[in-house]
Amino acid sequence: MKIKTIFKINIILIFIQILPLFLSLFIPDVLNALVLDAFGEAPSPDAIKMFETFCLVLGLTIIGILFIIYGSLSFNDLDVLKRLSFLFFVLAGFFALPDLIAFFKGDPTAPLPVIILGLITLGLFFYGSKKGTL
Repeated sequence: MKIKTIFKINIILIFIQILPLFLSLFIPDVLNALVLDAFGEAPSPDAIKMFETFCLVLGLTIIGILFIIYGSLSFNDLDVLKRLSFLFFVLAGFFALPDLIAFFKGDPTAPLPVIILGLITLGLFFYGSKKGTL
C-alpha cells in the first residue's frame, strides 16, 4: 500500500476520532454525554469547565498533528516517508495508550469506536513504516 494513501486515510480516521471533542464545544447534549461518561451523574461546574478546556486543547493539538501529517505528503523519498510513518506510529501509540489502559482497568475512557479507530490508525502507520511503497 502506498504510504501517502495510508497518511490520507489516517488523516480522515483521526479527524473522525476528534469529532466528538469539537462537537462537545458546540452541542450541549454531546458535552453532557461525554461528561457523564467521564465524571458520573453529578459533575461539578468546575469539572465541566475543566473538561471543556481539555476538549479544546486536545482537539487543537490533534488538528496541529493532522497538519503535520498532511505536510508530510510533500516528501517523495521512500525512506523519509517510512521514517515519518514510524514516528507517526509512535505518536499514535502514545495517544492510544491511555485509552487502552483505562479500558482494561475498567475506568471511564473514550467510546469503543474511537479506541478501535485509534488502533486501526496505529496499525496503518506501522504497516507504512515497514511495507509502504511510493
